[in-house]
Amino acid sequence: MNQTTKNPINTSLQLQRRGFFRAQKINPGTTVVCEQGVLWLTQSNDHKDYMLKPGDQLIVSKKSSVLIEALSEARLSIVYSN
Repeated sequence: MNQTTKNPINTSLQLQRRGFFRAQKINPGTTVVCEQGVLWLTQSNDHKDYMLKPGDQLIVSKKSSVLIEALSEARLSIVYSN
């Protein structure tokens, strides 16, 4: 089961292994922070994929959708930019 907690600035997620979350049309400067587990991320219109381990973060560079998949049980935060 995937759990999501949202407020206007942040989202906290707990993902099971192979669980995923798609953040739609997020602004540049939004940050994805891996708190636990291993995450695989891909952004629309970006040919690179990203792996995040605990303590790693990805700062979104352009307005895009981001697909996040948990490669193990994971916890992450998304800090949205206005």
